[in-house]
This record gives sequence, C-alpha cells and structure tokens, in this order.
Amino acid sequence: MIPYTYPRSLPRSTTFELRINGHPIDALATGVADFVIAALSDTDLPACIEVTASIAFPATDVVVRPRSKNIVHECEGCIVRFTLARVEKVSIDFGYGRRPLYLFLSPPEEAPPIVEKESVVTFPAGQITEMPLLTLEDGQTLYLPGGAVFKGRIHVKGRRDVRICGHGIIDGSYYTRDLDGSLPLVVMESCSDILIEGITLVRPTGWMLVLAACVDVTVRDLRQIGEVVSSDGIDVVGSRDVLIEDCFLHNNDDCVVVKAFEIGGMNLAGSLIHGRENVENILVRHCTLANWTAGNAVEIGHELSVDHVRGIVFQDIDVLHVHGHGAVFSLHNYGRALVEDVLFEDIRIEHCFDKFIDFRISRSRYTPKNEPPGCIRGIVLRNIVWHRDHYCPGYTTSLIGGWDEHHRIEDVSFENIRLNDRVIEDLEELEIHQRHCTGLRLVDSASAPVQLTAPDRGCPISVASPLRCPSST
Repeated sequence: MIPYTYPRSLPRSTTFELRINGHPIDALATGVADFVIAALSDTDLPACIEVTASIAFPATDVVVRPRSKNIVHECEGCIVRFTLARVEKVSIDFGYGRRPLYLFLSPPEEAPPIVEKESVVTFPAGQITEMPLLTLEDGQTLYLPGGAVFKGRIHVKGRRDVRICGHGIIDGSYYTRDLDGSLPLVVMESCSDILIEGITLVRPTGWMLVLAACVDVTVRDLRQIGEVVSSDGIDVVGSRDVLIEDCFLHNNDDCVVVKAFEIGGMNLAGSLIHGRENVENILVRHCTLANWTAGNAVEIGHELSVDHVRGIVFQDIDVLHVHGHGAVFSLHNYGRALVEDVLFEDIRIEHCFDKFIDFRISRSRYTPKNEPPGCIRGIVLRNIVWHRDHYCPGYTTSLIGGWDEHHRIEDVSFENIRLNDRVIEDLEELEIHQRHCTGLRLVDSASAPVQLTAPDRGCPISVASPLRCPSST
C-alpha cells in the first residue's frame, strides 16, 4: 500500500478517520466533501476499510455507493467497515445533508515518467507549489506524484503529445471567486494527442477541465470535487475523438458536458478560448457522477453554434445523485447545430429530483443574435435503471420540446427503461411533457436483459488508439 504524505497546510478532514488494512490514511477536506487518495497493489487486496466518523449517524442512513458495486458494509457505533476486492472509487454516504467521504483508490503507477528527462515537468511530493499559470510545450509531461499539490491554473494551447498524470492534486484555490471570477482550472485548447490520467482536481473557481477544439484526447481515472456553481466537471467544447473513462466527478454544475462555441464574455471571466468547431466521436464510459444543486449529470448544450454535433455516447455510468433543478439526461440545443446520433446506455441513477429527461430546442442569453434554431434527431436511451424514491412522483418530470414545426426533436427511442424493479410499459410513466417532437417510441424490450450492476471495468484501452464511437456520415 502507498499512503501519500501531504503538506501540513493542506486542509484535513475533521469529520472522518480512515484505515486501510489497519493503517491510518490521511483524509483531506474540501468545502463539500472529504476524500482519501491511496494506491493499493495486488498484495493489499482484498482491502479492509474502516471509517470512523466524529458525529453520530443512523446506521440505516449509511450507503456505500455506487450501489451497482454491491459493497456490503456493517456499522458499529460511529464506525463503518467494508471490504474491497479490487481498487475502487466509492462514496461513503451518511445521509442527505451530511458530508460524504470519497475513497479514491488506484493501482500503483506501473511506469511513472522519468523526472530527470527535460520533457518532464514535475513538482515534489509533500509540498504545495504555487504558480498563477502553467503551460506545456509539444511532447511535455506534467507529472504530479502522490502527495504533490499544484496550486494554480493550467492552460495549454496549440500543442500536441502532452500528458498530465500522477496521483497528485491540482488545487484551484490560488484564485478566489470573489476577486478573480469564474476561471477555468485546466484548459487544453486546439491541442492533439492528449492524455490526462490519475489526477485529482479540487477547489475550482469555475469550470474544472476544458477540452476546447482538441483532437485525440483521453481522460482516464480523473477525480474531481467542485464546490461553486459553474464548477463544470469536463467540458468538451468543439472537440472530436475524445475518450473519457473511469472518472469520478462531483460537481456543482454539469458533470460531463458537450458544447461548441467561442468561450468568453459571460461564460468565463477573463477568458477567450476557441471552441467553435463541429463535435464528433465522444465516448464517456465507466464513470461515476455526483451532481449537486446546479446543472445536470450529462449534458449536451446549451451553446451549440456549429453545423453539427454527432456521435456522442454515454455508456456504463453511475449517477449518484442530481440534487438540484437539473436533469440526469440533458440536451439543450440553444444554437443552430444539428444534434444527432446520441446514445445513453447502461446508466444507473440512484437519485434525482427535479427532472429525469430534459431535451429542448430553445434560445438563451448565450445564443448569438440572429442565429437560427437547430434540430435534434436520433437519440437512444437503452438499459436505464432509475431507483426512484417516494419523493419523486408528482415532482420529478421530463421535458421534450422543439422550437417550432421546422425545428423539431425527432426519433427518440426508449429501450429497457426500469423504474426500481420494473420495466416501464408506457412512456406516460415518465411524465414527459412534449412540444414540437415526433417519433418518441418505447421499444419492446420484454425479453432484453437489464444491466443492474456495472460490468467489469478492467483492461483499459490503448491510449494510442482509443475506441471510437460511431458517427453518421
């Protein structure tokens, strides 16, 4: 086991103590959740986890999420115990309104970058390195070993073959929202052949990771805890051939969002970032999403000021919660784009309240003047499991609405949609409010299997040749 040593000035949890196989591990703190980062080898598994809380809690309120991992726990006083057969990223929840504890486990790094190389930029473990803005050149790697903390912003523009990796932390609290506005924490702009892996992002003042006008990007094993409104998780803006996998994102706005526009002005303070390019071939899979009070779990839109956005796949995802006024599945075409060929598949929702589905063609303050409305077509929701609680009926709704008879939402199919333990038999059960839409249909799936648990998430794909999702031609 590799427990990381952090600088003393980094905030520690005052709520939780954690032990792995009997060894105490530092629990760190943010404003909304505490977290632990550690690396476990095969000899550490199965791993016995023991969490001691400083506050009393009803044992019936404790849940180890995602539920799809089927992690059995036991409670004794203020102690929660469970065993992990493999490295996982999980949330130990103590009931609504109480701070969760996130446990971010990974295998040890197999081949960390050689820090003596000129192409490697690194900062020491156990220290905080402050820098207002860091950039990288072609072929460079930013390596943050476990225990290292970089406090500042990163903006890489027009580069190729760039890597950001390690088990360290990127901390956005170098800036403050009151003084500096909503600043993006990590931006890759007009870049190609990019890998971001293993890093934890905390305390942003705005969007957390922006992929703007990029090509061939892999984001893997990323962990985020965003607190402020507009702490989007991953913004894919005018990019193509992007793979996002095995990430754990807690955000107070959209967790994963696809956009296409020129970033600046009202959208992000002090920023002008090119992202007005067509979007194609985006695959988001094997991720865990926790949306707080603003935004949505998965979103396409609002800003889509391009010709087309297509070939978007969200697959094998656990949505822990959408607590606010957003939706689990959100598609807001507030630009001129044709949005088509979108698949939501094998997705498990543990809690949402306001909206289940929100697909709309409309206009907003972000819509350019004189830009015509767009269209949406070819949307599939397949193998969706919604654990709907007793608060939802009468309050949780769905919206599907086009702009007018010429700018409609067309061809939306629902297959294997399950409310708790039952497959729905009629779309009326989703309380969908409709306007200017055609081709909404419930596909007969009486004999089709339902994905109740997450599939095996082993064998990561090759960085050099990421899996591409299909797009229309």
